[in-house]
Amino acid sequence: MMKKESVDERIMQTAARLFYTQGYNLTGINQLIDEAGIAKPSLYNNYRSKSDVLLAYLDRQALTLFDALEDHLNKIKGARNKIIGIFEYSIARNHTCNFGGCPFLKINAEVASSEKEVLDRVQAIKSRFRNLIFQLVTQLEDKKGFSEKALADMLYFMLEGSRASASITKQIADMESALATIQKII
Repeated sequence: MMKKESVDERIMQTAARLFYTQGYNLTGINQLIDEAGIAKPSLYNNYRSKSDVLLAYLDRQALTLFDALEDHLNKIKGARNKIIGIFEYSIARNHTCNFGGCPFLKINAEVASSEKEVLDRVQAIKSRFRNLIFQLVTQLEDKKGFSEKALADMLYFMLEGSRASASITKQIADMESALATIQKII
């Protein structure tokens, strides 16, 4: 017998699809309720507001991303290869998402500066990613004359910039170019 999907799970799956494909601001609470197939009180029993749904969505996206990335990196030996693995994972993820872009940057671009809790959450997620790269850089034997911070920053910016470019052009070429450059640098 198949387990019935929880109300929260239906809300999160629907929010993830709508927020990612049409945007947070264009997703109305009534649309979310209708497409999740739930009653309005069910949504409000789980979340106080659309903003709370958004925070849960960000947390879930981060958990999914970091769990999958960790699984991918656990199969790779050595800091250099793991850094390359991050780029390869990001390239594959862009293909899977049809070049839709980073869900965190999309939300960051949509919310007002007054949405401090949301912006702080996005910043924390990006900082976690940046710290992962920094930790791997500290393990590199040859940093090619760069400080650990400078090298980690460069890798992070190349990854973020090439992901943004892939989202704009709907092509993977810039990410592959960034990866080729990184392979020469490290």
